[in-house]
Amino acid sequence: MRVHFIVILLVSAFSGLSQIGGNSAYSFLNIPISARSSSLGGSSIGFKDNDINLVQDNPSNLDTTLHNNLSINYINYVSDINAGTFYYAHRIKKGALGVGIQFLGYGNFEKREANGDKTGEFKAGDYALNIGYGRSFKSVWSAGANIKLIYSNYYEYFSSAVALDLGGGYKGKKGLFTAGIVLKNLGTSLRKNQAGELESLPFEINMGISQRVPNSPFRFHLQYHHLQKWDLGSDDPNYQGGVKTNVKTGETSRKKFTVDNFMRHFILGTDLVFGENFFLTVAYNFRRRTELAFSQRKGLSGFSLGAGIKIKRLRFNYSYAQYTLSGGSSHIGISTNLSEYFTKK
Repeated sequence: MRVHFIVILLVSAFSGLSQIGGNSAYSFLNIPISARSSSLGGSSIGFKDNDINLVQDNPSNLDTTLHNNLSINYINYVSDINAGTFYYAHRIKKGALGVGIQFLGYGNFEKREANGDKTGEFKAGDYALNIGYGRSFKSVWSAGANIKLIYSNYYEYFSSAVALDLGGGYKGKKGLFTAGIVLKNLGTSLRKNQAGELESLPFEINMGISQRVPNSPFRFHLQYHHLQKWDLGSDDPNYQGGVKTNVKTGETSRKKFTVDNFMRHFILGTDLVFGENFFLTVAYNFRRRTELAFSQRKGLSGFSLGAGIKIKRLRFNYSYAQYTLSGGSSHIGISTNLSEYFTKK
């Protein structure tokens, strides 16, 4: 009988990288898909701008202003786990169509017999094809949808799924205030697992707002995640929710309506915008710090930093997100408007 290390290694990887309380498959869909998203704490739901990197967080950002825009992002996640995205948008009448590819590769694995003899190597990965459409209404409202065709391959084990994202957005007439809401990963797997069950997807309802301070370089972001689930902390052994006792039975249970649970839903971020060609970002993810930081030395766990600069036709984004003292992830992104290369001067 062959010994497959894939299960142990993947479970170990997600135990260290995923946050507590996960009970669904295809968790790679929750990894920040671009450097811009990572710099904002993991998502950019409430932020609306002429940036193709924002589309896969909220499909309502997809509109005619992104015609012929292209983005490529690379993620050095942890150790030899790497991810990447490709996305392109094209105008269709009053809206825009977007097509993207997302992948997460876990590296190379050895295949061995029960006695330890090596018989080969294999790779494992997750993939998603994203097809979206969005448009603006009356210049301030926008809406969009994104369909995901998902495929996971772990050597002899594979699965597939289909998911739908629905997003809405608002941008004030002066452009200083923006807001957005997203229903993310509505769908189901298409292939039953070994237990004969269809696995669930990591469904979320998220919302966010952004406010630019007039006549200043400051822009503030506030995101609230998991509207569909209040209790994000009771499965965490470090949960600071206290205990309540049933006076009749004497049974104890953790309190769910607590400040700890409330704060785990929030991500705060700030931009320093220096014109249209340069910005700096810092964000703080409460849940990430609470669940992944070491209790003795938390360091910068939960913080993410980013920067963006435009040089001629190319926009470069970089971010670094700290998960624990022992690991973080770097994201690199490049985007451009292909129309600028063919415009006659």
